[in-house]
Amino acid sequence: MINAILYKLKLKKRPDSQFERADILNSLPLRNKLIKWEVDDKGEVSLIIPQTRKLWVRITSKIFMLPNKRVIVLDGIGSFVWQLCDGRNQIHSVVNQLRKQYKMTRKEAETSLFTFMRQLGKRGIIGFAVPKKTTKGGKE
Repeated sequence: MINAILYKLKLKKRPDSQFERADILNSLPLRNKLIKWEVDDKGEVSLIIPQTRKLWVRITSKIFMLPNKRVIVLDGIGSFVWQLCDGRNQIHSVVNQLRKQYKMTRKEAETSLFTFMRQLGKRGIIGFAVPKKTTKGGKE
């Protein structure tokens, strides 16, 4: 009850998460299938994001001759992480590969990866498959 009140008053950043750290580390990051991407000769990934299909966006785009897509170019580390978000690598695996590739500590790798993933997740560019929790008896 107090957490809800603090959250409404914006004194607390977010309500208690339903996922534990282990759940997050075992989740699988998945790319949004609607987003096309390509790798340039420098190894940087360009994400090609289509505009939304809302009527007011289409009308505004026609009036102001705006493009029907947006391109985001990721830096070297972002490109490295993007290519690992194929639905086969769990977050903890991506953290370990970041540590090896860029000589980071575990805390540096986790912090930068979680921040990057949060940004992509908020924009709908990436999603996460979180494994179901099991009970102590091993049944779901």
